[in-house]
Amino acid sequence: MVSRAMERNKIVTGLAQVVIVAESDIKGGTWEGANGALQQKGPVYVRQPGSSSTLPGNEALLKLGGCPIPWPTKALDEILSPLLRRSVVLHEELKDMPAFPGQLALFAMPNEQQTHL
Repeated sequence: MVSRAMERNKIVTGLAQVVIVAESDIKGGTWEGANGALQQKGPVYVRQPGSSSTLPGNEALLKLGGCPIPWPTKALDEILSPLLRRSVVLHEELKDMPAFPGQLALFAMPNEQQTHL
């Protein structure tokens, strides 16, 4: 079921307001998900390793446009708090947006979707 997991990554990163990568190789689910988020122009924050040989995927994601999160850090809350504040603001803006009348619900059961067509 690897292909379904990879397809699911596209949905997850598409719905995410931000993607944070702690550790990635240059292949696999984390790599595909983060790469997909970068292609979708989503904000991707990547833990910046002390040595490029320890996390080759992280280094590659940073070169592709990921934003570095210095590591180790004693002030992780200072790094993440702007992201969390932005997330709260975005959530508030989006919650009042009207749904499109013809839009299919992502989590609706097949019979429920058919009634909206």
